[in-house]
Amino acid sequence: MVPFFVADRPMSLRLLKDLPLRNYPRAHVGVMAHANTTLNFQQAFRHYPCDNLDYCDAVDSPCQHRHDHALCPARQCILNRTVKMCDSGIFTREGATLTYDQLFETYERMGVEYGIMIDVFRDPQATLASARGALQAYKSFQKSFRLIGVAHGDSIEEYLSCYTKLKQMGFDYVAVGGLLRRRKNTVRFPYVEDEGLMFQVLRTLRQQYPDDWLFALGCLHPSRLSTFKDLNVWADYKGWIFQYEKRDETLDAYLEVFVSNHLQHLYGQGIADQISTLQQMVMRRNSAAAIRRDLFQRLVDGRRMLRASLSSLYQEVLRETPDLAGPFKDLTTHGLLDGKEERIVVEVLARLGKQGTEEAKGIRQNVSTNRRLKTQVEDAQGQLNQINHLLAGTIGGLRTDGAPLSEDTQQLCAMITSLVRRTEREHRFEQVQDKIADGILAQL
Repeated sequence: MVPFFVADRPMSLRLLKDLPLRNYPRAHVGVMAHANTTLNFQQAFRHYPCDNLDYCDAVDSPCQHRHDHALCPARQCILNRTVKMCDSGIFTREGATLTYDQLFETYERMGVEYGIMIDVFRDPQATLASARGALQAYKSFQKSFRLIGVAHGDSIEEYLSCYTKLKQMGFDYVAVGGLLRRRKNTVRFPYVEDEGLMFQVLRTLRQQYPDDWLFALGCLHPSRLSTFKDLNVWADYKGWIFQYEKRDETLDAYLEVFVSNHLQHLYGQGIADQISTLQQMVMRRNSAAAIRRDLFQRLVDGRRMLRASLSSLYQEVLRETPDLAGPFKDLTTHGLLDGKEERIVVEVLARLGKQGTEEAKGIRQNVSTNRRLKTQVEDAQGQLNQINHLLAGTIGGLRTDGAPLSEDTQQLCAMITSLVRRTEREHRFEQVQDKIADGILAQL
């Protein structure tokens, strides 16, 4: 069983190539991209894991084999354990917009091993019609990648029928689609609506086709991994990248334990002044963190409000000024607008005759407020970072000034100072990689 991780930006690729695969000799992983990514990402995907010639995240040092990557043992180790796949982008904001020739050229450009046909969500007949077009176009790309068909249906019988017809057409590889639903007001977190149906479909297909390659599109989750292994079904997972806690949230918890369970045991050891200073600094930090949280939540709410307003306005644009629908559509998922984007909104409001309405005033005020809040959040984070570093320095001094600290206290002091020195990205990477290693790789 190969777990796939959805990636559509270079940061995701950098994170994945640093997975500790060497510790899990039986594990292979897949990287799933989509065709609506930028050309820069597509090139990075093709050259993965060597997207940066100056510095290699996999070995945490400058590239030693930039003139001949084939000589790099780290590269070969990653490639030997990695499978690359790409889909048409059906679950992205843009949807599947490319012709088959354009799509397959993209797959070829990205250097994928598997490329998925354009399916029609929950429509078996339309999907089968698309499959015929896929096979026709694939004749020119057979040496570039393996083509994957997609079975759809509303029942086990429909899925089995669609799957069988795809096999009869000539598909050697067929995935199961249509099992996801999109969460309201977001494109980021599709989810399995009916897990029972999903497993019934997969078990039925496995019984009928015991030796076939099977893939459950979008359905991977650590809680389902054991069953996927039993069924020998591959699957991909989009939510993996969001499984992390922010550095300041982790630091909040560490400091609470430090003040509640450790500082009180240090009284009477000649460091009362240091303890008092630490307590005051922690209180100051807690106040700064609360201000930052409040500002950030107001920004989150403001962005959500703006997206809702723009989505509602977009429906009017479709009816009244469809020529503006193209450039305006992308804005409906934005909670922050730059000057150019704001001018598009102003033009739309004018064309709809709404420039002087309360609705227009509310939208423009929302745009302005969100910009101001973003600046305030950044300033508040800067102040919090300064306090964090001062606090870590004081705690580090406490640890090294010869005070008789317990082993637990010394460890906690070291964890706090290490966390403060770490960047937000480093903290995120470590958490996500640990979750993948413990929740998925260890089970393989």
